[in-house]
Amino acid sequence: MTTTFAGMPDEGLAFLEDLEERNTKEFFDAHRALFREQVQAPFAALVEAAVARLRRDVPDLGTPKVFRIYRDLRFSKDKTPYKTSMSASVPSRPPSEGDGPGVGTGYYVNVGPAGLYTASGLYHADRPDLQRVRAAIADEALGTELEAIFAKAAGSHLEPWLDPLQRMPRPWPADHPRAHLLKGRSLVLNRQHERAPWLQTAELLDHLLADWKAMIPFNRWLERVP
Repeated sequence: MTTTFAGMPDEGLAFLEDLEERNTKEFFDAHRALFREQVQAPFAALVEAAVARLRRDVPDLGTPKVFRIYRDLRFSKDKTPYKTSMSASVPSRPPSEGDGPGVGTGYYVNVGPAGLYTASGLYHADRPDLQRVRAAIADEALGTELEAIFAKAAGSHLEPWLDPLQRMPRPWPADHPRAHLLKGRSLVLNRQHERAPWLQTAELLDHLLADWKAMIPFNRWLERVP
């Protein structure tokens, strides 16, 4: 049985907003119970409910991971200790299948005072995977298929995020018809929803699930990369 999701409580979102201004251990410790009850628990319920419903269309989904609120400070100049939003990811197939054809990918969600952010695909992929994806983009059949997937996703207000290089990577020519995709250091399909009243209702689950479902063809394409 999945946990019922009724929205992100206003008190929890207000806490995250306050955390942006008072990002200290003292402030967080003083409101730890509020964080657990009004932020952590409802967000976990959102992820659980979304994954349970997405499995109807993607039965091979892996186990979701809710990320900790604590920031990794080891290599950051920003030493504030806490994130000010909640995020989670779910692999689109079990890790045991990761050694076969295709590139491992998944679905991502972030919720906070800024609204709802959804994504899927490859974020700063390692070089071998990136080279395989670029070869697939350059392939006439696979590359044309990906362009069609992105065109259809645009109808659902999803757009690619590429973090592109300035120069065309070798060995592809600068005038390649999919040069803009080949330059990408990442290949992500994403959407940012601005904060709206539905963030505090069960409608948040509907928006998240609609985005993730619209991302399925893109993830399936990545999973077929030779």
